[in-house]
Amino acid sequence: MDFKAWRSASDDVIRELPYQVAEWVAEFGSLTQKLSHYVDEVRLDLLKEATEQPADTESQLLELSSEAQSQVREVVLHGPGNPWIYARTVVPVSESKLILDLGTTPLGSILFTSSELRRVSLEVMQIDPEHRLYQQAKKYVDIESKSIGLWARRSLWANSEADKKLLLLEVFLPDSPLY
Repeated sequence: MDFKAWRSASDDVIRELPYQVAEWVAEFGSLTQKLSHYVDEVRLDLLKEATEQPADTESQLLELSSEAQSQVREVVLHGPGNPWIYARTVVPVSESKLILDLGTTPLGSILFTSSELRRVSLEVMQIDPEHRLYQQAKKYVDIESKSIGLWARRSLWANSEADKKLLLLEVFLPDSPLY
């Protein structure tokens, strides 16, 4: 099966993945909590918090007009000593309160305690060095020298009326236990 395009994380797709990859990309719980099994305290570096134009695919998934702005938050979660996960969260500006002022608080602490938002889709992909997400991650962490395909996942969260949405993209960096 080709993983060079986003694929829904259905049972059939997950079965095609190597076990250690499936164990991480198909995690339906909090990745921050999963990381806490490897480190005493998960360290999160806030890289960016800004209002900006989302990528076309982000706009489509959030059902935003092509000129709409979004609130973006980018972070890196660290394992023991090295960055393990680059994450990008995108919400419509009207829902910026969902992620504004989180600082170094993991997004999972909100998502997995919220009675309002639920994950409505989960997709996986192996991104190559030319992919936009790979390029964004390498701005903040040294992955250039490793020039390998990186596993990524994206999940869309929404409330029951689907009028509040949040998109979370996560890239598993070369030092993460996924590899």
